[in-house]
Amino acid sequence: MLKQGREVKTHISDVFRTSYGTVDMSSLKSIFLNLSTWAEPVEEKECWVRPIKKFKNHIKNTVHRQLSYTPFKDIAIVDLDLRASGVKQGKRSFMKCEVTLFLDSKQKYNIKSTEISSPITNLTTSIIKDSLLPSTIFKFHTTKKDKQSKK
Repeated sequence: MLKQGREVKTHISDVFRTSYGTVDMSSLKSIFLNLSTWAEPVEEKECWVRPIKKFKNHIKNTVHRQLSYTPFKDIAIVDLDLRASGVKQGKRSFMKCEVTLFLDSKQKYNIKSTEISSPITNLTTSIIKDSLLPSTIFKFHTTKKDKQSKK
Protein backbone atom coordinates (compact mmCIF):
# COMPACT_ATOMS: atom_id res chain seq x y z
CA MET A 1 0.00 0.00 0.00
CA LEU A 2 1.33 3.41 -0.99
CA LYS A 3 1.54 6.10 1.67
CA GLN A 4 -0.23 9.36 0.86
CA GLY A 5 1.15 12.44 2.53
CA ARG A 6 -0.66 15.74 2.91
CA GLU A 7 0.48 19.25 3.79
CA VAL A 8 -1.71 22.20 4.78
CA LYS A 9 -0.27 25.72 4.52
CA THR A 10 -1.24 28.05 7.33
CA HIS A 11 -0.96 31.81 7.16
CA ILE A 12 -0.32 32.64 10.80
CA SER A 13 2.52 35.13 10.43
CA ASP A 14 3.83 37.55 7.82
CA VAL A 15 7.45 36.77 8.74
CA PHE A 16 7.28 32.98 9.11
CA ARG A 17 6.16 30.46 6.51
CA THR A 18 4.07 27.93 8.39
CA SER A 19 2.46 24.63 7.49
CA TYR A 20 1.53 21.29 8.99
CA GLY A 21 0.95 17.86 7.54
CA THR A 22 1.43 14.14 7.74
CA VAL A 23 3.41 11.51 5.88
CA ASP A 24 0.57 8.96 5.87
CA MET A 25 -3.07 10.12 5.58
CA SER A 26 -4.53 6.61 5.81
CA SER A 27 -3.27 5.98 9.35
CA LEU A 28 -2.78 9.39 10.92
CA LYS A 29 -0.29 8.74 13.74
CA SER A 30 2.01 11.73 13.54
CA ILE A 31 1.83 15.31 12.36
CA PHE A 32 4.68 17.59 11.46
CA LEU A 33 4.59 21.34 11.99
CA ASN A 34 6.98 23.49 9.91
CA LEU A 35 8.13 27.05 10.48
CA SER A 36 10.74 28.67 8.27
CA THR A 37 12.21 32.12 7.78
CA TRP A 38 15.50 33.99 7.37
CA ALA A 39 17.35 34.76 10.62
CA GLU A 40 19.92 37.52 11.03
CA PRO A 41 22.00 37.75 14.22
CA VAL A 42 21.71 40.97 16.19
CA GLU A 43 25.31 40.85 17.41
CA GLU A 44 28.54 39.10 16.49
CA LYS A 45 29.64 36.02 18.46
CA GLU A 46 32.76 33.95 18.11
CA CYS A 47 30.88 30.66 18.42
CA TRP A 48 27.17 30.20 17.65
CA VAL A 49 26.79 26.56 18.74
CA ARG A 50 25.69 27.28 22.33
CA PRO A 51 23.30 30.20 21.55
CA ILE A 52 21.57 28.14 18.83
CA LYS A 53 21.27 25.17 21.20
CA LYS A 54 19.70 27.43 23.88
CA PHE A 55 17.38 28.85 21.24
CA LYS A 56 16.28 25.32 20.25
CA ASN A 57 15.73 24.35 23.92
CA HIS A 58 13.57 27.44 24.41
CA ILE A 59 11.39 26.33 21.47
CA LYS A 60 11.24 22.78 22.91
CA ASN A 61 10.10 24.10 26.29
CA THR A 62 7.36 26.17 24.65
CA VAL A 63 6.12 23.15 22.69
CA HIS A 64 6.09 20.85 25.72
CA ARG A 65 4.24 23.44 27.84
CA GLN A 66 1.49 23.64 25.21
CA LEU A 67 1.06 19.88 24.60
CA SER A 68 -1.20 19.36 27.61
CA TYR A 69 -3.81 21.57 25.89
CA THR A 70 -3.85 19.48 22.69
CA PRO A 71 -5.02 16.01 21.55
CA PHE A 72 -1.37 15.07 21.00
CA LYS A 73 0.75 12.82 23.20
CA ASP A 74 3.11 14.51 25.67
CA ILE A 75 6.12 13.71 23.54
CA ALA A 76 7.35 15.75 20.61
CA ILE A 77 10.48 16.00 18.50
CA VAL A 78 11.80 19.49 17.79
CA ASP A 79 14.35 19.84 15.01
CA LEU A 80 15.86 23.28 14.50
CA ASP A 81 17.90 23.59 11.32
CA LEU A 82 20.10 26.67 11.60
CA ARG A 83 23.76 26.12 10.72
CA ALA A 84 26.05 27.62 13.35
CA SER A 85 29.00 27.68 10.95
CA GLY A 86 27.51 30.27 8.59
CA VAL A 87 25.90 32.66 11.10
CA LYS A 88 27.40 36.17 10.90
CA GLN A 89 26.15 39.60 11.78
CA GLY A 90 24.76 41.35 8.71
CA LYS A 91 24.11 38.04 6.89
CA ARG A 92 20.78 36.21 6.83
CA SER A 93 20.74 32.46 7.33
CA PHE A 94 17.84 30.16 6.48
CA MET A 95 16.14 28.74 9.56
CA LYS A 96 13.70 25.85 9.54
CA CYS A 97 12.02 24.40 12.60
CA GLU A 98 10.11 21.13 12.34
CA VAL A 99 8.07 19.82 15.26
CA THR A 100 6.81 16.23 15.10
CA LEU A 101 3.70 15.54 17.17
CA PHE A 102 2.15 12.15 17.86
CA LEU A 103 -1.54 11.22 18.00
CA ASP A 104 -3.32 8.46 19.85
CA SER A 105 -3.57 5.72 17.21
CA LYS A 106 -6.85 4.34 18.62
CA GLN A 107 -8.84 7.35 17.46
CA LYS A 108 -9.41 8.38 13.83
CA TYR A 109 -8.56 11.96 12.90
CA ASN A 110 -8.89 14.06 9.77
CA ILE A 111 -5.92 16.36 9.06
CA LYS A 112 -8.19 19.31 8.20
CA SER A 113 -10.63 18.87 11.09
CA THR A 114 -10.83 21.59 13.74
CA GLU A 115 -9.75 19.12 16.43
CA ILE A 116 -6.37 19.00 14.65
CA SER A 117 -6.11 22.40 12.91
CA SER A 118 -7.10 24.49 15.95
CA PRO A 119 -4.47 23.06 18.35
CA ILE A 120 -1.84 23.24 15.58
CA THR A 121 -2.67 26.92 14.98
CA ASN A 122 -2.50 27.64 18.72
CA LEU A 123 0.80 25.79 19.06
CA THR A 124 2.31 27.58 16.05
CA THR A 125 1.18 30.97 17.36
CA SER A 126 2.64 30.15 20.78
CA ILE A 127 6.00 29.13 19.28
CA ILE A 128 6.17 32.36 17.27
CA LYS A 129 5.03 34.70 20.07
CA ASP A 130 6.74 33.01 23.04
CA SER A 131 9.98 31.69 21.52
CA LEU A 132 10.86 33.26 18.21
CA LEU A 133 9.77 36.90 18.19
CA PRO A 134 11.06 37.74 21.69
CA SER A 135 14.50 36.48 20.62
CA THR A 136 17.29 38.84 21.60
CA ILE A 137 19.87 37.14 19.36
CA PHE A 138 18.05 37.08 15.98
CA LYS A 139 15.95 39.36 13.80
CA PHE A 140 13.68 37.54 11.37
CA HIS A 141 12.97 38.40 7.74
CA THR A 142 10.67 36.99 5.06
CA THR A 143 13.33 37.04 2.34
CA LYS A 144 17.09 36.60 2.11
CA LYS A 145 17.59 40.17 0.94
CA ASP A 146 15.44 43.26 1.29
CA LYS A 147 13.57 44.09 -1.87
CA GLN A 148 14.66 47.35 -3.43
CA SER A 149 11.85 49.76 -4.22
CA LYS A 150 11.59 50.59 -7.92
CA LYS A 151 11.72 54.26 -8.87
